[in-house]
Amino acid sequence: MSGSATEQGRIGGRDTPEGRCLSPIATAVLGVLLLADVVFVCGALVSLWPVVLELVQPGADVGAGLPWSPFGLAQWSLTPDSAMLVAVILCSALGSFVHAATSFATYVGNRRLYASWLWWYLLRAGIGVALALLVYFLLRGGLFAGSSGAGATNPYGFSGIAGLCGLFSKQATDKLREICDTVLSTTSDGDRDRRDKLAVAQDGEPHTRGT
Repeated sequence: MSGSATEQGRIGGRDTPEGRCLSPIATAVLGVLLLADVVFVCGALVSLWPVVLELVQPGADVGAGLPWSPFGLAQWSLTPDSAMLVAVILCSALGSFVHAATSFATYVGNRRLYASWLWWYLLRAGIGVALALLVYFLLRGGLFAGSSGAGATNPYGFSGIAGLCGLFSKQATDKLREICDTVLSTTSDGDRDRRDKLAVAQDGEPHTRGT
């Protein structure tokens, strides 16, 4: 939830059945989930980052793999490409947390945290991660085609972009739409051109309109 007209209406809205405030227990559980989210993401990112830097340093073997064990729970063997993907996921989740936690604190403080927005908070991280992955693939495919894989990338730059995608998902989506409108623009109305040209005559027999 950003500072949009929808949010402003929500702050000044009535406490109707559709806009009933979230119960104190549910609010506490949601707050704990947000705190657990940032602890997990930051811990995983701290343990991952040395592995990423080792794998993507100049001259590193593209097919090499290094072990990564987040919180000691399991051990994963990461290649440069998979390490960058995990870094993008974690950084975008961190940006999504900043957005969700800021909104959560604001509306809890104003006692206007409505139950109808619960799924927004639960899905916020997933939206940010999905968008960041799409942007990452777009940048890697467009800017680094023909390069030597993840070893030619800057992990700080891509991780920063992923974090911004998680933090500003609405703006990133709007920018991607602008790019698609420019690159995939057409000179005709595709939906109108694909309209069925068969019409039914008064006698019930179909005939073709003049073209």
